[in-house]
Amino acid sequence: MHPVLLSLGHFRIYSYGALIALGGVFATIFWLKHWKPMGLKREDDVWILVNTLIISGFLGGRILYVFQYDPWFGRAFFSDLFSLNRGFCVMGAILSVILGIYLYARFLKLQFLRTLDYVCQAAPLWHFFGRLGCFSAGCCYGIPTAKPWGVKFTNPQSLVERDLLGIPIHPTQLYEAFGELGIFFILYFFFLKRLESGKIRPGVLSAAYIGGYGVLRYILEFYRGDALWMSSLPMTQVQAFCLIQIVIAGIILWRTRHASHSA
Repeated sequence: MHPVLLSLGHFRIYSYGALIALGGVFATIFWLKHWKPMGLKREDDVWILVNTLIISGFLGGRILYVFQYDPWFGRAFFSDLFSLNRGFCVMGAILSVILGIYLYARFLKLQFLRTLDYVCQAAPLWHFFGRLGCFSAGCCYGIPTAKPWGVKFTNPQSLVERDLLGIPIHPTQLYEAFGELGIFFILYFFFLKRLESGKIRPGVLSAAYIGGYGVLRYILEFYRGDALWMSSLPMTQVQAFCLIQIVIAGIILWRTRHASHSA
């Protein structure tokens, strides 16, 4: 694995950041091609959307990360909160992005669920590249395994725990990456076409993604080597957020069905 993609003296380009940026490029291309079906009034509104996603996703992901890994409101808590080289939790990013899209839609007077649908369609593609970045960096690693597809991280610059270097572990980053890619194609071929033809109402696609990813991540937590288990419940902290996501998906479906019956 190659955490550093390019190094010129003190200047470095990290594979993780480069792959996330590449995923963002593909997601932005998708939104630029679909800005009219999204209900946007101008093509330039796509760039406001992209900035909204970046800011809200970063803030939510970083806030949840420091709450998970740092003593609450201690010195490290605040220094890590505003650090440029600390990690973040994708579950926090998902929840904050939903809020960011809601505020974006209110500000531009757009239909919230339709906007959310198109963001959720491109999100798993963006996340696919992000998990490839995790694989390159060695973060979000798996537990040891004897399976023939286990991978060994040997680069001391990787983020794998030192005692796991050279030991076959589950490539959980790839499990999630290709799971997300599968979700992307399912949404595109079975939901987006129906949304654009009016066969399903806005919000159904969003619920499918939010709930589907919640189930995927819940299962993958059992294979993660960096999972934080809760002391009071037989589940990890992320699994608790996955259940929240599934509930949110159910609420969106309920609202969609309620709106359909009221129409």
